[in-house]
Amino acid sequence: MIGIETVTGSVFPEDLGFALMHEHLYLGDWNNRMSDPEWFQHEEALEMIVGVLKDAKMSGVKTLVDVTTRNMGRDIDLIREAAEKTGIQIIASTGVYVDESGYFSKISEDNLAKMIVREAMEGVGKEKIRCGVIKCGTGECGFTENNKKLLRACARAQRETGLPIITHCRPQGTRQGLFQQDIFEEHGVDLQRVVIGHYRNGDPIDYAENVMRRGSYIAIDQMNFNAHQLEYNLKLIPELIRRGYADRLILSHDAVICYNHTRWTDWDHKSYINYAPNSLSYMIREVIPKLMERGVTKEEINMIFINNPRRIFSSEWQQGKECQ
Repeated sequence: MIGIETVTGSVFPEDLGFALMHEHLYLGDWNNRMSDPEWFQHEEALEMIVGVLKDAKMSGVKTLVDVTTRNMGRDIDLIREAAEKTGIQIIASTGVYVDESGYFSKISEDNLAKMIVREAMEGVGKEKIRCGVIKCGTGECGFTENNKKLLRACARAQRETGLPIITHCRPQGTRQGLFQQDIFEEHGVDLQRVVIGHYRNGDPIDYAENVMRRGSYIAIDQMNFNAHQLEYNLKLIPELIRRGYADRLILSHDAVICYNHTRWTDWDHKSYINYAPNSLSYMIREVIPKLMERGVTKEEINMIFINNPRRIFSSEWQQGKECQ
């Protein structure tokens, strides 16, 4: 069995434990960081992230997937330090967030795919840390030529590396995940290795069912402490489980612990909408008890947070076998 790459080394699927599949430890702007040496306060950011991770670990979180790509400010050395100080297993992302900028509009599909493969196979940062998942998506502009190039490049990289794909889907109500699946499938991706993200109020339930019938996972992954659409989700999730889809559901916060960290008070990360000192334990503290009050069983909770992540990352599961 092939191990799963975390920022502190490889682990086996059965070692993932309770996993949050869509979170961000740090979002930032490398242009600001490179042009202004005082922009980013490393130790302060690290202390802040470590505190939230320790709270999550005490609550029962064992693994976290950080879906921050290079063009979202991914700082893989910062992530590694946070993992070493807390013992949380963190899987870092390669790929590209939705981007219509000059660089990504000019880079060829071949070179984009090579870049993603290199980050997965050779690693990034001072310690050459290997990324363990591919992140991509569709934004408010929809399926532009640039966006389709990005999705094709990620599909090609997935075929070469075997890594799962986690997507961002915008705008809502447009069934973007099905079109993403079309591109992935056309390029040979096993759709059972794909998590279609950001299902939300406004997306019809048959859209979620169609995504899952094709083998992919649907992610209700913006359930952070601000209680975004919480009441809607507390009705939706038990209904999807009742319809037999517990084994195709992913739940996460989409929390951002440290946002554009800077000395400037009007950009204070603590004012960012998704920050709280206990951001990453909200699911365990608040959401899961409410789901169980609505009839979701402990076995179904374990399916969503333990078994499903294990399957997504398991090479044996890719061959149609269950991890033991």
